[in-house]
Amino acid sequence: RAAVFSRSLGRPTAPFKEEEAALVIPRKSRFVAALSVGLAAACGSSGSAVAPSTPSTTTPVATPTPAATPATTPTSGLPGSCRSIPAGTGTAAGCHTEASDFLRAVTDAVNAAQNATIVDPDSKESYALIQGGVIQSPNAYLKLIADALDRQGLCAVYDGEELNVRNTAGFNEHFDVITSSGGSWIKYMSTCTPALPVPAITAPPVRDAECRLAPSRDSFCERVSPVYNSDVDVALDELIAQDRALAKPLIFDFNDRGPGLATGWKVTNVPLYFSELQKKLRARGLCSAVEGDDELWIKKGTNRFSEHWDLLKAEGYSLRLLAATCRDAAF
Repeated sequence: RAAVFSRSLGRPTAPFKEEEAALVIPRKSRFVAALSVGLAAACGSSGSAVAPSTPSTTTPVATPTPAATPATTPTSGLPGSCRSIPAGTGTAAGCHTEASDFLRAVTDAVNAAQNATIVDPDSKESYALIQGGVIQSPNAYLKLIADALDRQGLCAVYDGEELNVRNTAGFNEHFDVITSSGGSWIKYMSTCTPALPVPAITAPPVRDAECRLAPSRDSFCERVSPVYNSDVDVALDELIAQDRALAKPLIFDFNDRGPGLATGWKVTNVPLYFSELQKKLRARGLCSAVEGDDELWIKKGTNRFSEHWDLLKAEGYSLRLLAATCRDAAF
């Protein structure tokens, strides 16, 4: 299901390249010759930033702070430091690379977020924000970074791909702080003069009106072992048994089974198939949202992640296959 995974991800899936550390020289003028700067910060760095952490390697993190930091759900409001800055009037044509003014501040903010311990606002569980090199809650991670910069008078807003940082309408800088595979790092990308407009912060849409969890939005997706596979199996098995018991089945054709699929019966009523599955999952405490013609997104008790299940083959047979796990929850 590579196509499904890429669609859910919403970001380039090509692996990032580690950049060589470079000395950042303060500029004497905004219009100096363009310099390419690529720095990666790891936890606890005290001088120049070091190579970025990635999910494929163990991230060296400092001992988590004793007091857990409450994770606040992002709102539609801008950081306070953004509100007094005049609107940006720049365009992409004015973006280029040069020495960064905000690299040190962003690096410090990222390092602090990497070492943070977070309290899940829904499950109340305390957990390390970075585990196995993977950001467990991108929304909490980004908010910690934005809040740290806001306290320094820097307006920082994430546009879904990069962190936009400014303290004037004259220019803004872009930083990549999340790798495509969910790792935490810091890389200066470009400077735009004049500053681009501040990215709009919009609330995620409601996909499950009966879900007690707030709507959420994902930043990256990965392929890991499923957590809710037993819930999906039980719901599907119950639905199949329930429909088979009818004198005239409403959902499945029990005379037509997909090749190699033990329970892959032909689905004759797709809308009813998904709506009945949602009812059974809801009874087990899961929230859900139908995506496209074949996927069901589910989450339970937390917005830290959602699982995306492919439940219908292109030929119309019932399926139970995890396509991706997304962080934070995608709905």
